[in-house]
Amino acid sequence: MVIGVVATAMMFGGGFFAFRVYKQNRPYPVWVPLPVNPELSIEKQDQLAKELKRKLCDREILIQVSRDLGLMYQWQMTSDAECADNLAKRIFVKATNTGTDLNPIPTMDIGVAGKAKERDQSEKIALRLMEDVRSILANKTP
Repeated sequence: MVIGVVATAMMFGGGFFAFRVYKQNRPYPVWVPLPVNPELSIEKQDQLAKELKRKLCDREILIQVSRDLGLMYQWQMTSDAECADNLAKRIFVKATNTGTDLNPIPTMDIGVAGKAKERDQSEKIALRLMEDVRSILANKTP
C-alpha cells in the first residue's frame, strides 16, 4: 500500500513537472504596436513592413542591441555577431489592424519571437528595437 501511494505521488509530481516545462517552452511572441497612417493602402503598409524589417535586421544594429542588453552572456554565445544572427531570425514586423471591427486602427507590429520563459528578455529586446525604429523613421525622407 505504501509503495502504491509513493508511486502515485511520484507520478503526479512527474506530470506536474512535465506540464510546467511544456508551458515554459511554448511560443510567446512579444511586440510593440506602432500606429500607421490610416490612409496608407495595404500594399504600402506591407512594403513599409518589409523595408523596416530589412533595416532592423542590419547586422550593425543587431550587434549593438546585443551589446546594450548583454545578450551574449544571457544566451551563452561566443560573440555579439552570433547573437545578432539569432536575433535576425527572431525579429518580425507585421502590418496589422488593432482596435475593434468597427474602428480598426492600422499598426505596424515590431517584435521578437521567443518562448514563454524568455518573456522578460523578449520585452526588453522589443523595446530596445523601438529606439532603432524611431531613428530609422526619423531619417526617412517623405
